Amino acid sequence: MNIVELARALNISTATVSRALNNRPEVSAGTRRLVIAKAQELGYSPSASARQLVSGRNQLIRLECPRYPNALSDQYLLEVIRALEEPLRKRGYALIIRLDVNADELPPAGQHSVDGIVIIAEPGTTSSDIDEAAKLGELPVVVIGPPESVESRYASFVDVDTLPGVEEALNYLAALGHRNVGYIGSGYLGSLVSAEMPKLMASAGLDWSPALTIEAGVSRDDGREAALKQLSLKNRPTAIFTRTDVLAWGAMEAANSLGLEVPVDVSIIGHDNIKISSTLNPPLTTVAINITEVGRLAAESLIGMIEDHNPPSKQSSSSHLIIRRSCAAPK
Repeated sequence: MNIVELARALNISTATVSRALNNRPEVSAGTRRLVIAKAQELGYSPSASARQLVSGRNQLIRLECPRYPNALSDQYLLEVIRALEEPLRKRGYALIIRLDVNADELPPAGQHSVDGIVIIAEPGTTSSDIDEAAKLGELPVVVIGPPESVESRYASFVDVDTLPGVEEALNYLAALGHRNVGYIGSGYLGSLVSAEMPKLMASAGLDWSPALTIEAGVSRDDGREAALKQLSLKNRPTAIFTRTDVLAWGAMEAANSLGLEVPVDVSIIGHDNIKISSTLNPPLTTVAINITEVGRLAAESLIGMIEDHNPPSKQSSSSHLIIRRSCAAPK
């Protein structure tokens, strides 16, 4: 049984059968159900090689992750990967993850060739990098969370706007009565928030101090070590805002190790709203990014460029504060 015989049995075109089996939007739900039912009745199952021959695609997408040590310990990154993989898998694409690989270590041309690329941008990402990845328009590319001023007419962008949520978090701390607030950044990965932090704190009526600002890294240990330094100061902060929930987790551990209770002695706010944030003790107040939406927007944009030859687009996903129990008024 092949697709031609299946189409003949249904008395419809092979193109319609192909669209129905691939869940394309231009086929009605009734036709799709009819095709699937007949395919099951006749035992038709399209092979991967046949799909590749018909479409001219390999059904492979490469994900370019930020290049820093222990990237796969980054819970936010893992959740973005999951959010991206699900819609791609439903459309028949497999995701290849590329971590910290130099150009001269890539496979020869033609080996493991992909139909498109998703780039999770980092501050070191340049417009030239994106243009090169897109082969000046020959290969579909989607960029998630680009640094400021990075542009490419060959790629689509899904911007993650973190500043609204950060502003909300700082205003919330100010409303609780905090003034002396520490900040733990995630190094170069959080450059925009870090650069804007003095202005954002001043706008919220908070005191910004270089002594209470530490660019730590991405791990829980990084957050713990940074918070230990801040909370050991004579003029220690009454609240700490961290660039990620993982750093906030480490900050909570630091507070506990010093005999401080969260939020009675120190309030802590994280960023990203990864799954673990609601299970911490106490549950973490955090700036939420709709990670599922980010993955869906990136996947849909890339598939549209691959299958329908859509032009590059720009979309955005915002952020907001989720209040749990890790913050209280200062003593």
